[in-house]
Amino acid sequence: MRITGGFLKGRNIVLLQKSGVRYTSAKVREAIFNILGDMKEKSVLDLYAGSGSFTIEALSRGAMIATSVEFDRDMAEILKKNIIALNLKNSCHILTMDVAFAVPFLAKRAFSYDIIFMDPPYDKGYVGESMSLLMANRIYHTGSVIVIEHSKRETPVFAEAKGFYRMDTKGYGDTFITLFQAD
Repeated sequence: MRITGGFLKGRNIVLLQKSGVRYTSAKVREAIFNILGDMKEKSVLDLYAGSGSFTIEALSRGAMIATSVEFDRDMAEILKKNIIALNLKNSCHILTMDVAFAVPFLAKRAFSYDIIFMDPPYDKGYVGESMSLLMANRIYHTGSVIVIEHSKRETPVFAEAKGFYRMDTKGYGDTFITLFQAD
C-alpha cells in the first residue's frame, strides 16, 4: 500500500495478510484528507489503527502527533515496524490495547485530539460502541472532527443535543465515510 500525500507520498507501508482484515483503499484515504484539508499541527487519534495507513498518511500530511490504538498484537507489530521504517517514531504513540480501554485511558490523562479516525471491523456493532465511548470520555474539543469508516449497512448517529453535527457522508462501494464535528 502506498501513501497518497505529503512528504511520504509514494512510500510503501507493509500490510499484514490476515483473514478478515480490510484495509482502507487509497481512494478512500485521499477522499478523507481532501475533506479534512490542512493537517498542519493537528493531533490525531487512530482507533482500530491496523497497519497504520491513516496514522502515517496524517503525519505525512503535516499532523504534529498521532496516537494509534490497535488491539491485535501482530497488527500492532506491523504498525510499529511501519512507523520506525518511515522515521515517525517521535511523532507517534502506539497503544496495543482494546479501544474500550484505550479511550478511557486517554481521557484520564486529559488527552484531546483534533481528528479522531475510527475504522472498526464492519457489521459487528463496534461503530455504535465506539461512539458511545467517545461520548462518555471527552478526548475531543470544540472543532474536533470524528471520521468514521463503516459499511453501508451501518449508520453512525450522534445526537445533535450531545454536541456534534454531521459534516458529510460519502459512499465508495460498500465503504462509507461519515464525518462529525464537535460544537
